Amino acid sequence: MLPLISSLSKVIKHKYRPLLAFLLAIVLVVLPAFPLRSQSEKLTPNPANPSVVADGSTYKVVPCDQLSKIPGEDKKDDLLTQILGDNLFASGNQEGKDYECGYLTVPEVHSQPGGKTLQVAIAIIKSTNPKPGEPLILFQGGPGGSSLDLFPRLFTLKGDESVQKLRAQRDLIAFEKRGNHYSKPRLNCPEYKESQTAGTPEEQAKERAGLQACRDRLTRQGVNVAAFNSVESAHDVAALAKALGYKQINLYGVSYGTELVQHVMRQHPEIIRSVILDGIVPAEPAIESQTAVILDRLITQVDVACAADSDCKALYPDVKGTFAATYDRLNQTPGSVKLLNSKKQIETQKVTADDLASTIFLMAYDSGAPFVLPALIYQASEGNFTLMAPYVYLAMLSGDSITQGTYFSVKCSEDVPFAKGLEVNGVAPYAKQWGGKIYEEMVAKCKVWNVPAIAQSAHKPVVNDIPALLLNGHFDPITPPIFGRTVAKGLRHHFFVEFPANGHGAIGTLCATSIMAQFLANPQQTPNTSCTNEQTVKFITEKNTLIAPGTRWLGKSLFDLSWQTIFRRLVLLGLLILFPFVWLVMTLATTLSGSRKSSLEIKSGARWAPVLGILLAVFSVAWLGVQVYEVGATLLSFGYGSYSFAQLLVGVDRQYAWIYFFPIAIALVSIGMLLFAVLSWKHSYWGKARRFYYSFTAGVALVYSLFLATAGQLTVFFSDMIL
Repeated sequence: MLPLISSLSKVIKHKYRPLLAFLLAIVLVVLPAFPLRSQSEKLTPNPANPSVVADGSTYKVVPCDQLSKIPGEDKKDDLLTQILGDNLFASGNQEGKDYECGYLTVPEVHSQPGGKTLQVAIAIIKSTNPKPGEPLILFQGGPGGSSLDLFPRLFTLKGDESVQKLRAQRDLIAFEKRGNHYSKPRLNCPEYKESQTAGTPEEQAKERAGLQACRDRLTRQGVNVAAFNSVESAHDVAALAKALGYKQINLYGVSYGTELVQHVMRQHPEIIRSVILDGIVPAEPAIESQTAVILDRLITQVDVACAADSDCKALYPDVKGTFAATYDRLNQTPGSVKLLNSKKQIETQKVTADDLASTIFLMAYDSGAPFVLPALIYQASEGNFTLMAPYVYLAMLSGDSITQGTYFSVKCSEDVPFAKGLEVNGVAPYAKQWGGKIYEEMVAKCKVWNVPAIAQSAHKPVVNDIPALLLNGHFDPITPPIFGRTVAKGLRHHFFVEFPANGHGAIGTLCATSIMAQFLANPQQTPNTSCTNEQTVKFITEKNTLIAPGTRWLGKSLFDLSWQTIFRRLVLLGLLILFPFVWLVMTLATTLSGSRKSSLEIKSGARWAPVLGILLAVFSVAWLGVQVYEVGATLLSFGYGSYSFAQLLVGVDRQYAWIYFFPIAIALVSIGMLLFAVLSWKHSYWGKARRFYYSFTAGVALVYSLFLATAGQLTVFFSDMIL
């Protein structure tokens, strides 16, 4: 609103400016205040605001290495960097031919085109079609999440057929919102990040002090933190389209990115061909007011889904009640869990009620997590937090990909000001406590960040005829399907798709990308969404998982960081595996020395005893190999999304249950070797050196068998019959 007044006032004489400003204020303030719906519920389209985009915004191609290298940034400890490398694009692609990078230079405030400028980082994944259609511009969530850390690598994968379909249609443009990781200036806040130890009031005060220090530093550097909102970013998108010569564009946004898409739809509908909203954030209600409702809904959804599955219900009969009881108990007496800290040192950390709730909430972003949560909640009720540990550790390794300054500039101008208090009607006490703390702390931090709210007119629900594809996961904890349906009310030409087993964001799945490609090819035609019917809700239950203490020993030891215990076992296994080789060397040495007895003098027991040692070595190698295979196959199955490891902490997938015959075989052979060891001394089967070594190996085998028995790995099948 005010930017429009400023732009138009430049074209008339100075003496008429007050009058024009007054008239425009009446038009733009008074009229939008009337309801969007008439008595017949007819929706009124949002007016466009194209004139606010400043002329002269420019796009300049730069080497991608130049764009991706952040001065002073060290990502060597970042898990994704360790796995994928620090290239923004997948391997096998060539810069210039398959992709390019650049900066879009725009005014810091579009209504002040002669003022300061900033640079928005852009990555263009080029179409394989020599005559591509209108581009698809991609927005990451957050706010503050990096589009360039997600989309370029995802959409340059050579083996993904659905990705190739998209690239065969059009260019894909990753848009790094102003202030984000690769844009300039970058609103990162190391002062705040280093102080993030949220918990006690003192720790929260330290966080706010860190945030204040960040804001003060950015202000001293000449950064106007109030300019990094979605309204200005929407004008950046229009400026990009103009700079690249596009008359129309397609937009995709995930999570917060859907908010940015809606801002472009309000401000610049004339340049939009179609939009895809994935994990949808509505204008109303303000999401910050929903934190209590969101947790309550998530726990209820998992409880209802588990109750609808007879196998899940049998194993976990009351998920919601158990969570509530565990939350209350942890409020009184916190638990503990062993974790690796940032220095790779093992330490025991406290687990509070809010830690449990936050971990469950954040885990549920992943599509596999809801089907793991009943197991996690029931283990937590027993004081066992092993299932939490891998998530916390992986989150720490992955690093914080959110640019904090951008996050607060958006949240504190577009969300918190429009939240009319925390909604708590009908929610469980645990949700009210958890949501209340988050809401109150966010309000306090926004007072520190101190940016003005965007205009009310820029926060109203979008109403227009632009073709829209809306994607929502049924188990999405932060943007549930009801949010998507709320936004859909104003989109007169939309297709709504709910993924029955998904969490937050469908992007990256074969089904979602296929639906997106169909929609973009013809936004007027209903896409084929039958692939969503192939999704299954699969909880960890006794039907698909052999649950016994012995089956979770390895997973628990790995994620409990019990390295000494694992090392001792490996040493014992190694000694057993070496037996055939050492025995062969000792036999050859005896033969060469001429002290070996003739075949007639060798007793039958002396012939069979080494056979048991060889069998023991074979079973030991097989046992070690099948455990590695089972762990790898379970992790790579993605049966529970990123949480496939969770099955290892509950039991073993029944298709791998056969591996527990090997511990039994090892124990039986060990007993046999022990008997032969006694006989070897009684009947002098071999020389003393070989008798000693055979007896030593039999002793090692017996000790290892005791380890197997202690871990419950000899009674797995018996436990299964009892259960």
